[in-house]
Amino acid sequence: MNSPADFDHSAPDPREIATQLTSSWSDAFAAVLQSMTGSRPEIALRASQSKTLEEAFSWWGQSLSILGQPSFWVGAPEESWSAIGRLTLSAFGAEEPSRAAVEAKCHDLMAQTSAVIASDLARRFGKEIAGGDTIPASRPDAAGGLVFKWSLDAGPVSMEGAVVWADSLLQWCSGLTPQRSGASACSEDASEASGDETLQLGGRPVASLPRLDLRVKFVLGRATLPLGDVFKLNTGSVIELDCSTAEPADVVIHGRVLARGEVVVVNGNYGLKILPHERTTRP
Repeated sequence: MNSPADFDHSAPDPREIATQLTSSWSDAFAAVLQSMTGSRPEIALRASQSKTLEEAFSWWGQSLSILGQPSFWVGAPEESWSAIGRLTLSAFGAEEPSRAAVEAKCHDLMAQTSAVIASDLARRFGKEIAGGDTIPASRPDAAGGLVFKWSLDAGPVSMEGAVVWADSLLQWCSGLTPQRSGASACSEDASEASGDETLQLGGRPVASLPRLDLRVKFVLGRATLPLGDVFKLNTGSVIELDCSTAEPADVVIHGRVLARGEVVVVNGNYGLKILPHERTTRP
C-alpha cells in the first residue's frame, strides 16, 4: 500500500491526488482479498477519458468523516460482486452462502478499503479522518469527479469496474498543504535543536537513538489441546478459550502484558480500545 512518503509534498493537484488514491485503493483491495482468500489478485488501473459509466454496474458509496456525502464510489457488474463475495466466503468454508451473506461480505471488503483511504489522507494532510458509511448507491454523477477503470484477476474470478472520486473530496484535498514525512520532520527538528535545548534520554540525544520495531500481540484468550485434536481442526472448528467475551484482551509486547483493552470494530476493521489501568485486572 502507499505510505505517506509516496505522496508528493508539493501543492496538491486534484488529478494527481485521485491517481494516488486510486493506487492506494487497489493495493488495499488486493491486500484485503489476500487476507481472506490466501491469494493476492492482480489489479490493473487506467485513468478514463470518458465520463460515461456503465448502466449495468452496481455501486458502493464510500463516505469519509470530512464530508457529509459519499467521497468516492466503486462500481462493477452485480454478477461480479456476487462472484467475489462467494470466493471470499468459500475460503471460510461457506459453499452455499445466502445472498445476504454475499452482500455483507462485499460490504466488509469495501469498508476495509475505505478505512485505508481515510488513513492515507489523514497521514498526508495531518488531519483526523476516519472511514464513514459504506452503502449501496445509485450510479454517481461522473461529470463532477474523476473516473478510473480497473480490472481484477483473482484466478477463478475476474471482473471489470470503476472508481469515481467526488469533486468535493478532490477540492477539499487541493485546499490543504501536505505534511512533511516523519523522517524529514524529525531530521529538521533535530538540526534546529542545540546545546542545552537538545532532548536527552539516558544521557543521549533522543535523535541519536535507533528506531525500535516491536511485535505487538493482542491475546483474546488461551486454550490447551491434545495434539490429536489439533490435527482434526478445519474451517469452521470452534475452540473454547479460557475467558469470556466480556473480559479484556491482553496487549503483549516481547512476552509481557503491558496493557489490556476491549475488542472493537470500526468500519469493518478490528481494533483494541486500551482500558484504564484500574479496569485491566482480570477477575
